[in-house]
Amino acid sequence: LKEGALFTNMVSSIMPNQSEGKVKHAIEESSTLLIRYFVGLVIQVITITVITTIVLKIFGIKSALLMAFCFAIFNLIPYLGPLIGNFMGVLIVISSNLDVGFYDIMLPKIITTVIVFFVIQLLDNFLLQPNIFSKSVKAHPLEIFLVVLMGAKLGGVVGMVLAIPAYTVIRVLLKVFFSEFEVVKRLTSGI
Repeated sequence: LKEGALFTNMVSSIMPNQSEGKVKHAIEESSTLLIRYFVGLVIQVITITVITTIVLKIFGIKSALLMAFCFAIFNLIPYLGPLIGNFMGVLIVISSNLDVGFYDIMLPKIITTVIVFFVIQLLDNFLLQPNIFSKSVKAHPLEIFLVVLMGAKLGGVVGMVLAIPAYTVIRVLLKVFFSEFEVVKRLTSGI
């Protein structure tokens, strides 16, 4: 961050002179879209935290904010994240209710927490993620869904995490360097 244009200048110096403008444009546009993507992640975490906290408070669960925030952060990790977040929530419920009876108070709170996390996870998967990510990287929600599936097939969990940022950069590079092709025009029409 301190050396603002260092990366751009470094990449531009190894490219031919006639491509220097295109390279700088591609880097700037990629940076803008990636910043929008990470802002989308922050919005997703905040939204999940707020909704989950409110629902858990309605059901009288102690430490609702802590549980909701842990769940929202772990939710960013595909597949395993929601399970880890759910497990952390159950641990917090247990540790917050050590002085009460297991079957009459603690078990219903554990079941309530698991159900709330499951419903919030579904809401996030089908409503929040596709809309937030499609707006942040300027791609159709179905496109984002397919990219994440391909990332899962190619690289597992790591592939899913890196799929949207990699796809965003690839789209920008295609738009800047191969805009004369009809397929590229259709893929990059939103950015």
